[in-house]
Amino acid sequence: MTLTATEKASGGGPVAGRVHFEVDEAGLGTPVAVNSHGVATMTTTFAAPGTEHLSAEFTPTSAAFASSKGTFVLVVHPGSGNVAGVELISVAVPRTGAFTVSIQPGPVQLTPSGPTATGRLPDVTVTDTRNYSPGWSLSGQAGSFTYSRTGKSVPGNQLGWVPTAVGSLHDGAKLGRTVAPARPGLGSAPATLAYAPAGCGFGTNDLSANLTLDIPRAFGGQYSGTVTITYVESLPAPADDDQLTCTPSGGRHKHDDGGDR
Repeated sequence: MTLTATEKASGGGPVAGRVHFEVDEAGLGTPVAVNSHGVATMTTTFAAPGTEHLSAEFTPTSAAFASSKGTFVLVVHPGSGNVAGVELISVAVPRTGAFTVSIQPGPVQLTPSGPTATGRLPDVTVTDTRNYSPGWSLSGQAGSFTYSRTGKSVPGNQLGWVPTAVGSLHDGAKLGRTVAPARPGLGSAPATLAYAPAGCGFGTNDLSANLTLDIPRAFGGQYSGTVTITYVESLPAPADDDQLTCTPSGGRHKHDDGGDR
């Protein structure tokens, strides 16, 4: 008799992995890899007529998908040497998990040294437990730094950053590129802090950035401004595309940065 199991993700196509056929919770041979259509088959025989409780347990290759199990009750009749038929066992893997972004409370105090002031972006924690892994991206953009007593301001383009990871990056997540202060700076357009292509980014990634503010001459005083961190929950742009924008499924956080000279 040939046993067949077919699996696919809920709302999507097949997922790579292996199926272990069982009878009364006892394994039949070794796990069988599914083909490109999500189908696994094996041939077996039963020693005697009767009712057999069959199951097919699917284990995905990627940790982004959960394992699942399908069951079937088969009545075995005395055989004449001919195959009685093929029984189809289907498995639907539901979408599960969530995507969250949190930022360590601030504010940030930049430390001046000559014509620049430096500091560190508070930790940004991205946690993605969605088993369908659509990817994600984070970007940042700086507003003007204003001296409250005079209203004088330093353009946001004077701030630059070097994206960093707190510890190691996980499951294919990647850092954005360095943005030099004023060349072009973080004021004109959002720049990528980190991203994960579709199919990657599962788990928790802790991110930050080393900040540098170029201070123009004759700008003494206490200046403060904001850096807006924007996240997109799916289909991020390539790492070298700094034109990332918020989508309806994303959100925004604002964080204060300050520096004085």
